[in-house]
This record gives sequence, structure tokens and C-alpha cells, in this order.
Amino acid sequence: MSFAERRVASIVSNVALLVALMVALALPLCYSAIAYNDFSGQLEFKAKVKATALSTLITGNPESWMFAENRLQGLLTREPVPLDTECVQVYGDQGELLAQSGIAAQAPVLRRSHLLYDAAHVVGSIAVSDSLRPMIWGSALAAAIGLLLGAAVYLALRLLPLRALRQATDALFEQRQRAEVTLRSIGDAVITTDAQMHIEFLNPMAERLSGWTLSQAHRQPLAEVLRLVDAVTIEPVASAMPQALAENRIVSFGREVDLLRPDGRRICIDDSAAPIHDLQGRVIGGVLVFRDVSAARSLARQRTWEATHDSLTGEANRREFERLIEASVLTAKEVGKQHVVCYMDLDQFKVVNDTCGHAAGDELLKRFVTLLKAHIRDSDTLARLGGDEFGLLLEGCSLERAELVSADLLAAVRDFRFHWEDKIFSVGVSIGLAMVTPDNNATEILGTADTACYWAKEQGRSRVCVYRRGDDELEARRRQVGWIARINAALAENRLILYHQQYLPLTAASAGSVHLEVLLRMKGEDGLLIPPSSFLPAAERYNLMPEIDAWVFRTVASGYRELAAAKGAALSCAINLSASTINTTGFLDLVRQLVQENALPPGSICFEITETSAISNLKNAREFMLECKAMGIRFALDDFGTGMSSFGYLKHLPVDYLKIDGGFVKNMTTDNIDRAMTESINRIGHLMGMMTVAEYAETEAVIEELRRVGVDYAQGYGVCRPSPLFPDTTTPGMGLSIPT
Repeated sequence: MSFAERRVASIVSNVALLVALMVALALPLCYSAIAYNDFSGQLEFKAKVKATALSTLITGNPESWMFAENRLQGLLTREPVPLDTECVQVYGDQGELLAQSGIAAQAPVLRRSHLLYDAAHVVGSIAVSDSLRPMIWGSALAAAIGLLLGAAVYLALRLLPLRALRQATDALFEQRQRAEVTLRSIGDAVITTDAQMHIEFLNPMAERLSGWTLSQAHRQPLAEVLRLVDAVTIEPVASAMPQALAENRIVSFGREVDLLRPDGRRICIDDSAAPIHDLQGRVIGGVLVFRDVSAARSLARQRTWEATHDSLTGEANRREFERLIEASVLTAKEVGKQHVVCYMDLDQFKVVNDTCGHAAGDELLKRFVTLLKAHIRDSDTLARLGGDEFGLLLEGCSLERAELVSADLLAAVRDFRFHWEDKIFSVGVSIGLAMVTPDNNATEILGTADTACYWAKEQGRSRVCVYRRGDDELEARRRQVGWIARINAALAENRLILYHQQYLPLTAASAGSVHLEVLLRMKGEDGLLIPPSSFLPAAERYNLMPEIDAWVFRTVASGYRELAAAKGAALSCAINLSASTINTTGFLDLVRQLVQENALPPGSICFEITETSAISNLKNAREFMLECKAMGIRFALDDFGTGMSSFGYLKHLPVDYLKIDGGFVKNMTTDNIDRAMTESINRIGHLMGMMTVAEYAETEAVIEELRRVGVDYAQGYGVCRPSPLFPDTTTPGMGLSIPT
């Protein structure tokens, strides 16, 4: 039992004893007082009655009353009747005993007397006495009863409150124990203070984090124990407790703070404070809760770093690089500061990657970054934009100075040798430079630098190309970058439209079926049609052709039945495929899926590929063609004849149609060499079992000449102009993605 509990129990015991004594004494005292008053009154009454009777006798016989003993005895015993213990005595005026009735009462005795009168003169007195013993015995009994009652009251008043107190104390103790166990077991640190912010309690976690024990910190100012500093500036800051007590509300700290321990260590914490109130709602103290957030803050910083940096090289990534360019645009606009963006493409990286594996390629990239950082300023920002492409932001740098820096980087990379196991590789870098201008955003500036880098690669690699306004070639390439967003938007908004151009059969072997080539157009944001020559080069360069070709094939496959019914004959639809589409993983699976879903008959689809795309990767092209031919798809080799060396490849490609390049066809009526070339290609195609198609058949004369040469089909404006593939210009099956 605690000191406070013992003190309360002592007070309860004393109060119970006092009340019990009062009860024990009050009963006999009250009984005695009442009994005495009643007994005394009775004796007084008897004495008065007897005195009245004797006074009457005396008045009637004043001379002889005192000698009439018989009459006196009768009066004494009759009015009123005496008790057995009662004694009545008559005295003369001189105090002599004249008569007596009864026996003397046992002590202690209560006596009451009354004067005797003769007219107005006192002639004697009468006394009535009786023993007080019966009253005393009654008082003793009352005292015994009072003592028992007092004892009962004492026990009741002492035991019941103490029992209730014990129960309340036990309940409070249990609650306190739960609170203490909870505070000791929770992972957060808890500190309680009084209204003056002097510490009253620390739980074990608070002791561990602060480095102070409860005995050391008790009654110490909170600011002395909990020394906080700003996590960035290391400036001292106050905890949330003063504000919480001043504003009488819960307050959480709004910035990153560190706790300085007595041993000098810094711990990242997050704290909140709340006021403590009494029953009247007055603030009597506060509670501060804080926890170690070092791991969480480190993880958050790590995630922030990962979101803005490349995990392999540790340099900024594309998103962060674009943000920095946007910031440099602002400084260029506001204070006229000059900045230059360098777009760098590492040459020969694919050779290292393919020869030695990705581990070697990763190591090459890391060494390349180390090499570059040794030749740039600390204020410059190097970023990995993806693959083997890097960006460099030269802040506060003129274009002329940037050219010198780029030349230095070229020389350093040229002298660099990459050693991997027993192999040695030399690499190069192509660099494109673009000035940061106030009227362009980061995407446009980076795209311009990328265009300049691409131009540097086309000019022979390992060189620097600078974008300057007025450079028509680079301006044209820069405009291609803008098509990326427009093409993606057209795919997303279903603004691609299919046209077609039908072939004209020129021989008996080609008659009986309908052949057409599917052509692509784009509807612009203004609703006007955009020819393919405007956007397909950009789509080819930025690897958007697989998505476009997949969209076209799905659209034709899903609408083939409708087209064949409209033509009323066997229909073959020629669809152009780019080289990147043929080499795209998943496109062959898409073809197989659509052929099965739409039950396309054999010969209904003919894929057109250029001889350049076929020859550039002959093995992949042949495997792709064989897989498709097994599904009933035919192939046409487009633009054939631009390189005579391609004749040798025809034996290795399973081609069904040979399309003669229109450069030979359109002038064959006026140029004998072009006619001879057309005739030679047609003859070789027939010898190899292929049908031939002549492009650019613009006039009737050209068509007649093709018929005489023996070409199977003619295609061009002389046959028909392109028109929508579907009559209502709507196209089914939009929104395709290639499965991976």
C-alpha cells in the first residue's frame, strides 16, 4: 500500500472511530438523561400531590394535624400510591421528622421535597425519595447496547469505505499499470511535462532515443533534454510542445528535425505534442510523442534519389535532366544566362554488349561516365538518358565554349580503351549541341540536341554537330521530333485512316481476283488529311512503325469480310511492313492471333516489304516470311531494282510478288534503259515463279507498254487514284497494342 493509500485509510479509521464513539456515548447518555428527567418528575409530582393533601389537613386542623399520625400515614400511602422502593417523610417547621412511610431507599437515592402550608405560612415539608439503581442499570444496559452499536458503526464505516477505496485503488492501479506497460512497450517515445514544460515522465523508448534516464531528466526543462536542430541547416529549433500548450491544441512538427543526443549522435525524429487538461479543462501539462524516422527518411531520400537518378551510373536520369533544363530556361529568360545542352550517343557500345555480354556493357557505361566527369566542371550536370545515350547540361556556358568542351570530350573518348577479359575495344561518341533559349521548353531543346547528335552520327560518327537557327537540314530533322507526340495522339484518338489503290490486271494469269494496296493517312488536329510522307519518316526513325503497322493489320483483318463482300470477288490486300516491325518481338504472335480470330482465307493478306529491309536482316526476314506463309499470307518485295545486287537475294526469299520500282516504270516509254530494266526485272520474276507489279503507272501509254512487256499488274494514278478503304471512312479494330 502506498503512502497516500495509508494516509487515506488512517483518516477513514479515525472518522469511523469518532462516529462510533459518538454513537456509543449518545445512547446511554440520552437514555440516562431521559430516565433521570422522568424519574425526577415522578418524584416531584408525588411530593407535590402529597404536600397538597397534607396542606388541606393542616388548614382544617391547624393545632392537632401533626399529632394525627393515623391520618398522616393514610395520606402518605394513599395519594398517590407509593412504590415498594419509595420512602415518604414529613418534617415539621423545625425540621423534625413527624411521619414516615416505606423503607429507606438504597443508595444512590434521588430525593424531591415540597413545602407544607397553613394558609400562607410554611409549617413543614414533605420529602419523597427513591433509589436510582434501576435507572443506573438501565443506563448500563443502554451503554452496552450503545457500545455494540458503536462497534457496528465503526466496523461499517471503516470496512466499507476502505473496501470501496481498495477497489477504486485497485482499478486505478490496474489502469495505471496498463498505461505504464503500454507506454513502456510502444515503439514511440513519450515524454510528459507539467504546465511549465518540466519533465515528469519518460518511457523507455524516450530514454533510449534521448540518452537521458527518467531520474536524470525528472523536473528538467524539456528544451534541455530534447535538443532539436533543423535537419538541413542544423539550426536549433523548438519542439512542438510550446505551441501545443500556448494554443491548447495538438501540434505536429512541420519540417525535418534531428535530435541531438548527449553523446553527439543525431537521430532523425518526427514529433507531435498535445496538452493535458484537468477536470475544469485547464492546461496542467503536456505530452510529447516522437519516434525515430531515420530509416523512413533514408528510404524516402533513396526513393527520391532513385526517381531522379540512373541506378547503374548514379547520374541524373532523363526526367531530372529535363527538369534541370526547364530551370535553366527560366534563368535564361529572367537574367539572360547562357546554357548549352549536349546530347551524346556512345558509338560501338552495341559491339561490346553483343560480344562480351551485358555485364561488360554496364561496366563500359560506368567507366565512360567516370571519363566524362573528369573533363567537366562540378557545376555541370551529366545524365544518362537511356541505353548508351547521355545528356550534359553546361550551365553558364556559351555555345563557343561548349564546342571546346565537346572537342575535349571527343579527344578523351578517342584515346580511351576498354579492356574486358582478353579483349580491347575502342569507342567513340557523337555529340549534338543546342543552346538553351527562353522561347523553347525542355522537350524541344533536348529534341534539338538529339537531332544534332543524330546528324553527327550520319556524318560519320565521333564528331560534334551544333544546332544553329537557319540550318535547314537540322530544322527538318528537328520538326520530325514534333511528330512523335502527334503520331501517338493520332493512335490514341483514332485519327489514322486507311485508303487503298487497286491494281489493274494486265495478263490472263492475273485476271479473276481483286488486288489492292492499303495506304495510310492521318487526320490532323484541324481535321485535314496528312499524307504519309509527312509523318512516316519520323515514325520510322523513332520506332513507332510497329504500333502503326499493327493498327493497320488489325483494321484490315477485322474488316476483311466486309471488303470482300463489297468487291464481289477473291480479294488480296497488300499491307506495307517496316523493317522494325518484322524484327519486333510479338508481332508474329499478333499476326497468328488475328488470322485465327478473323478466319482469314489463304491469299487474303499480302505483306509488302522493301528489298532494303529484307536484305538488311536476311535471316530474320526469311524466318518471319516462312512463318507467315504457313498461315496463308503472301509477300511482295517492294521498290525492287534500286540495287542490282539484290537479284542474288531473291533465291533466298519466299516472295510471291515482285514490285518494280516506279523510277523505272514512269519513264519507260521515253527511256530505253528504264524499259530494259523493267523488262529484265519482270522476266527474272517470272523465271522465279513470281507475279510482277509495276508502280507509277501514270498514263495509258505506260500501261500499254507494261502490257506488251508482260507485267502482271499495273498500279498508279493511271489506273485509279487512292480512295478510302471503307466507304464511310470509319475503320474497325482501332486501339491495338502488340503482345509481348
